[in-house]
Amino acid sequence: NTCSMSAALTIAAATAGSLTVALPRSSGTKLGRVRVYLSTSCDTAPPRAQCSDSQETAQVFGVDVPDGGLRPGGTVAIDASTLGYPRHSIASLPAGTYCVQAELFPYRRYLRGDGADLLLPVSCVSDAGGDGAYGSPPGTLYSDVVSAVHGQDGGWSGPVALELTHEVAAVRSPGCSGKGNDTDYIKTVSIHSTLLERFWGTRMKLEACVLLPFGFHERPSARYPLLIAHGHYSATFNPGGRFDDTPPSANMSGYDRVDQQYAYWLYSNWTSKDGPFRGARALVVTLNHPTPFFDDSYAVDSANVGPYGSAILKELLPLVEKRYRGIGAGWARGLLGGSTGGWEAFAMQVLYPDAFNFAVAACPDPVGFASYTTINLYSDRNAYFYDSAFKRTPRPGYRDHYSGTATVPGTSTPAYGSPYGQTTATVEEMNRREVVLGPRSRSCGQWDVWEAVFGPRGADGYPARLFCKDPSGDCEYGAVNKSVASQWVERFDMTRRLKQQWRHGLGEKLSGKLHVYVGGADSFFLTNAVMDLQDWASDPALDPPFGGEIVIGAHEGRGFEHCWNGYLPDGEAAPNAVTRELYVMTYLPRMAERWAASAPAGASMEWRSY
Repeated sequence: NTCSMSAALTIAAATAGSLTVALPRSSGTKLGRVRVYLSTSCDTAPPRAQCSDSQETAQVFGVDVPDGGLRPGGTVAIDASTLGYPRHSIASLPAGTYCVQAELFPYRRYLRGDGADLLLPVSCVSDAGGDGAYGSPPGTLYSDVVSAVHGQDGGWSGPVALELTHEVAAVRSPGCSGKGNDTDYIKTVSIHSTLLERFWGTRMKLEACVLLPFGFHERPSARYPLLIAHGHYSATFNPGGRFDDTPPSANMSGYDRVDQQYAYWLYSNWTSKDGPFRGARALVVTLNHPTPFFDDSYAVDSANVGPYGSAILKELLPLVEKRYRGIGAGWARGLLGGSTGGWEAFAMQVLYPDAFNFAVAACPDPVGFASYTTINLYSDRNAYFYDSAFKRTPRPGYRDHYSGTATVPGTSTPAYGSPYGQTTATVEEMNRREVVLGPRSRSCGQWDVWEAVFGPRGADGYPARLFCKDPSGDCEYGAVNKSVASQWVERFDMTRRLKQQWRHGLGEKLSGKLHVYVGGADSFFLTNAVMDLQDWASDPALDPPFGGEIVIGAHEGRGFEHCWNGYLPDGEAAPNAVTRELYVMTYLPRMAERWAASAPAGASMEWRSY
């Protein structure tokens, strides 16, 4: 199918066969990245909403605006030299009719406290977004969709001119409660961080969404443990299962119904004097800390992203505990999260071992760099292709599908998915997509934020590249920079840190605190680093013993896909679409047992009494 023409092609100021993008004369000068998307169909979504790592992706090309910004009436051109994804060049596109759309992703200048002068995204999120689904941030400009014919000769049948006549407006956040204002149970705590503002040279906000325990208002003398649920930016409170006092309506279907059912289930059980949370009354907190590189900071102190670990621990959490009667001691704090949040939970427990007393890391991003997904940063020479004298086999980056929202077609019954092991994207493809969307780690994408968080600052002030991402021939494509890799390993290889320091005091602080879960067929190959961790942790000679839990999940012999977070409390398996809704129910009661067993004499324990 081809899309119908929704805007006339503008021929003025465009040469024959060219593709240009113009900024209206009525606009101000803009900084940013111009992206042009092409799709064979726009029946379901505009082309700019179809770019992904999947086989259904649109084609995209990208170019930075000129130095000093794109001025009113100015244009940029997309030609055969412009790098694209999945096709490298516009000249290699198959002949046919395409839906074409442009956008300008906005940048701003950051004059950082470390002396770096950078042009980075204004934002990687929209205030109303959540859980990795953000649309475009406010201020993004975009064009109408046009229909254009690409010929057998590799060129356009006529000039294609796109004008950035639309702007994404700011959307009011629904707030932590999802209802616009705080409620009796859900509260918002926001601060402007002094530590982060000193680093970034501008105001930087941290936010906590706080779920108060049942009985909080009736027991003014009670003080409570704190559970921090890490994860992607979410405007509303969502620790792995929403909290909502509304049961699913009769007309809800598919995963929407599953999600609402468990949101109401959490509300019903949380507000009950009996049930799974009896004796486990606690504050549950989700955190929002987006950066110019990603929707989330990874909650550690980083050369490129800034001192987010310190800001969260020293500025935000103490305020939450003071305002809502937290106990405020490491023995009474826990961490949990999945994927990005899983890495954050694991890393914060390892890096700040006295500050927390239980960490649940589900499907964590690579906790060790001997398996940086499918790349061994210690030994592999090339990140894109397996090392070989004669073969050139691409490394897989993504397999099968995400099954966290899978249901049986036409029903609201959660499904397990089909982990066939089919590669759907290579490491090279995933990284080239991000380069096209925003070079210098400015795509707001996954591989780019890993470089920003784990790596050193480069000579130009931007994150140093871990491997060569320039296919033009200026460096060996995909070659690992061993100097940069060594700095990754030194600072953020958590498995290496455990191995080196376990017998020298770290083990005494962490034994029994680390609980890791990953599917046997994780879609992003995150299983690999957990297996490496398991090989070390299961050594019977380890002293003190690991004491926690590492589980690689399967159901009827089939490994779970991303993002598996463990079996149900009774040991039974359930689809990811179910378990992803039950983080708090599954793990808070277990944390409460450890907190109670670890409490010092004279500790405030009223939270345990009801």
